[in-house]
Amino acid sequence: MSPERPSQAEVSAEVDRVIARSLGVDPSAARGKGRLDLAGFDSIDLLDSVASLEGHFDIEFSREELARVTAIEDLYSLVWRKHVIEKEGVDLSVLAGCAIVIPTYNHATRLGPVLEQSLRLGIPVVVVDDGSTDGISELLERYPALQVLRHERNQGKGVALRTGLAHAARFARYAITIDADGQHEPLEAARLMAAVPAGSRPVVIGLRQGMDGEHVPWTSRFGRAFSNFWVRLSGGGKVADSQCGFRAYPLPETLALRARADRFNFEVELLGLAGWAGIPVLEVPISVVYQPGRQRISHFRPFVDFCRNSATFARLITLRLLLPRSVLRRLALER
Repeated sequence: MSPERPSQAEVSAEVDRVIARSLGVDPSAARGKGRLDLAGFDSIDLLDSVASLEGHFDIEFSREELARVTAIEDLYSLVWRKHVIEKEGVDLSVLAGCAIVIPTYNHATRLGPVLEQSLRLGIPVVVVDDGSTDGISELLERYPALQVLRHERNQGKGVALRTGLAHAARFARYAITIDADGQHEPLEAARLMAAVPAGSRPVVIGLRQGMDGEHVPWTSRFGRAFSNFWVRLSGGGKVADSQCGFRAYPLPETLALRARADRFNFEVELLGLAGWAGIPVLEVPISVVYQPGRQRISHFRPFVDFCRNSATFARLITLRLLLPRSVLRRLALER
């Protein structure tokens, strides 16, 4: 990131200060446990605070955007997007030949904004409904521009990604994967692709900033550190955020990798196999939005998925220790 770009924490703190001044309260007291508590304030006063935010940051909220604000974290995310990301002058031309792939399972309450922001990129958007049972079909029908693929039953994120990548490979040279829970800003897909050097076809991973925030689950912080170490030991190279789902995959190179995993371990297995096959892996700093626990939708099960990841790493590390690099490369690629 350029030095001029403020951090998400800095922008959130400024949002707190503006709202606190509008409400006539002490900003430091209002912030409390790391975020402004709006409970108990009159709705009209809060509308005045929204107007103050627009004036302070020189932005404008639409009625639809404000309708989705159900917690202060939503407001932090909205200001961040409009004040920082959109004002950076995103060059969407770097997305030519790319497609967005979004695997989803029971994310109907969070997926709408992700779809709308993804469609704004002007490239194909592929959604893989992995056996959802929450009525998500009705949501998807509101966006006729989507390319929707469906699994009759839930088969896991890895299978959903494989389905989406295979479909995208019919018409795209790169697939950009985005999680359906709203933690990523789709506009930052351009940041991923802008980092691809001319003549190179790396995997590009989003390096999430601000992962020490109070609403970032401990499982995400621990899982990232755990996974980073074992990905490197597996031969996938040194990465700082091996569990980020916001990635750019070169097609068909990624589909040629012989990945076995079907669930969350699919993404880390790909990094190990990419290392064996000689596919470079780059990381690009991106923002991240974590909602309070009551709003966040995650199907990651710490114990079960920890065991799955461990089994995947154990297999990769054993093979790496026993076999020469030339054999590993052959094993990584399908014949």
